[in-house]
Amino acid sequence: MASLVSAEPEAFHGMSDEAIPMYEHLQNNEIRLSEVKPASNEDEEVVCRLRTVSRDAAPNYKALSYCWGPPEERGKSTIIIETGNKRVRWPVTPTLEMALRRLRHTDGCTSLLIWADAVCINQENEEEKGQQVQEMRHVYQNAEEVSIWLGPADQDSVLAWKLMNDIFSSNPEKHPLEPKRLTQFNESQFRALQNLFRRDYFWRIWIVQEIACAKRAIVYCGPESMPWSRLLFLSETLDKVLARARDEDYQDDSATVFLMMRGGPGILKATASSIVSFSEVQAQPLLDLLCSHMIKGSTDPRDKVYGLVGISADWSYFGKISYERSIRATFLHTAQYIISMTQKLNVICLKQNDDNSHNLPSWVADWERRNIFPKYGVKPLYIRQPPFAASRSVKASFSFTRDGEVLNARGFVVDTITTVAQNFHDIGPGTAVVGSIRACHSLRAFHNWWSVFIDKIGKENYEVFQRTFCGGAWAPPDSEFEQDLSLRLAFFFGMIGRLLPELQIDSDLLLLLPDLKIESCVLEARQYALVFSASRRMHGKRFVVSSTKLAGLAPQAAQQGDEIVVLLGCDFPVVMRDMGTYWTLIGEIYVDGIMYGEAMDGLASGKYVENSFEIR
Repeated sequence: MASLVSAEPEAFHGMSDEAIPMYEHLQNNEIRLSEVKPASNEDEEVVCRLRTVSRDAAPNYKALSYCWGPPEERGKSTIIIETGNKRVRWPVTPTLEMALRRLRHTDGCTSLLIWADAVCINQENEEEKGQQVQEMRHVYQNAEEVSIWLGPADQDSVLAWKLMNDIFSSNPEKHPLEPKRLTQFNESQFRALQNLFRRDYFWRIWIVQEIACAKRAIVYCGPESMPWSRLLFLSETLDKVLARARDEDYQDDSATVFLMMRGGPGILKATASSIVSFSEVQAQPLLDLLCSHMIKGSTDPRDKVYGLVGISADWSYFGKISYERSIRATFLHTAQYIISMTQKLNVICLKQNDDNSHNLPSWVADWERRNIFPKYGVKPLYIRQPPFAASRSVKASFSFTRDGEVLNARGFVVDTITTVAQNFHDIGPGTAVVGSIRACHSLRAFHNWWSVFIDKIGKENYEVFQRTFCGGAWAPPDSEFEQDLSLRLAFFFGMIGRLLPELQIDSDLLLLLPDLKIESCVLEARQYALVFSASRRMHGKRFVVSSTKLAGLAPQAAQQGDEIVVLLGCDFPVVMRDMGTYWTLIGEIYVDGIMYGEAMDGLASGKYVENSFEIR
């Protein structure tokens, strides 16, 4: 019998392939597969052997899609890996051990051939990691099945699976689900479904590539399983039912409808949108993917980029994926790549001169940071539809110097910021007391903006303020959070006369809210949802006025003396700060009257002068 030895991953750190007996050096077109031995009962340890195969001539295998869990989880479980005449007890995360235990055959004679990154890639070899990550698109495309492991069963997953099966029992493919049907299920089932879709798996950045590339994907949760396509159909069905419930003002069981509006299917839908676009239509540009999945996380910040490159348009031009490259260098390379491929500077607008832990240049986005309040729908100008075109269709004129650290871009100064209003902080989640404080602060900031506008520009131009304070996109509510918060906003506005008497809503402000009616302390939630819709653009911003009375919605870091600049090849004006020998980018800015190329006419007429900006 082969001898059994224990392996501690720390002991292998920094060693070559040869130093770790189970890892042989891989050629460029090779991958490893894990052959998991069958078990005669569930209690047997997971035993496997690694096989090196050619990527293009691999036998049928499955590819595992799962959540690693936090780094400290590694080593809390073990599997046995047979190598030569030895059996190595190899430390793994509990999620991987449970997944392999669930997926292996229990007939005692059939092995499972599966690709799982934590075992099939030598995680201590940075060069191999980069090379194999570059192959992951092909690994998942060539697998006969992508096995999605959500984790072990619990009370919630049991209830959720029963709910899903009950919904499918009515054959919704042929007989559309009616809103009234939702009331036949109890609140605990819907909460269970929410919790299932909120499992850590759905927040992984790698899920996008792994499922997008799958020929066939099966979801496993404890003993249950379901095709991914069926899960997506369920999500789309519930989404349509809830839309009807909202449109019809369905009141039979408002608690149930409210729960589903806030629930997991929306999370699944957000994940599915880019997956469908890749597999059925065409690959998206890397920048679009990065923006769509800001909310997702990864243990290694570099994976926020690497996890999406493989399914992006022109992915082969990105260059070598390397874990020997630092996080800072990875984000810098990503910005350079996007600018070079698109011949546009839009990517720099995702940097709002906020703090970052990687000492990045002011024009390089920190992809480690998740979007501010992303689940509440706060939107940057970049994702506005229809898009802006501050420099029209002109291509960017740029170069990189000082080892790529400096972006030299051509453009022109439009005006100087002379007045800055109070910062706007959005209403986030919290208790009633905390929410009340936040609401008061938000309303105070809003009122401050209006006061500055009246003083510097004049109330007769209120339409300029209406467009500016919401970044040109004051639209009806379109998210579950607006519906929720609108009720709280209604209460806050109703109480404003008592809490903040100096901010009582006057006739000037009512011009911006034509449907507003105040009856005691009760206000229509739908009307105030419009205000919250605007606040999604206002978060983290401040109202500014320039020397020529241009109104703008600028980053909260904007100061008096900062310049409003239009850069060639950038769809949005930006705020720039003159540092003497170079410029610092503060961030994108909405400026009423120049968002659709009007300033380009000024450049052509000689009103503005084109210059080169050295941005660090």
